[in-house]
Amino acid sequence: MCRSLFEKHKLLFSFLLVTKILFGDNKIDPQEWRYFLAGPSGAIDIPHNPTDWLDDLSWAEVYKQLYGMNNLEAFKGIDTYFIEYNKKFKKNFDAPDAHVEPLPGEWNNKLNSF
Repeated sequence: MCRSLFEKHKLLFSFLLVTKILFGDNKIDPQEWRYFLAGPSGAIDIPHNPTDWLDDLSWAEVYKQLYGMNNLEAFKGIDTYFIEYNKKFKKNFDAPDAHVEPLPGEWNNKLNSF
């Protein structure tokens, strides 16, 4: 199969293959998958920026994502937690390898591998 794909498509094909396997094993929540593909939807009222390290435009984008994630079971309460403890997330924001930096609070323990 890999010989018939262009090099740039091999990673995407592998990703889709793995997700289908995980869906078959019920290891991916369909709501999380939908959010991953589409992101938040609908009108969202953006509260005042509580941070001193995000500009207002960045804060609006971050809050839209937090608000959308709050509708997922694994992320319940993340929007209010971020607003209250935003200084703890600054380390993740500034980290050059933020994807391996542990999330503040209990969020690393609450999240599944997807």
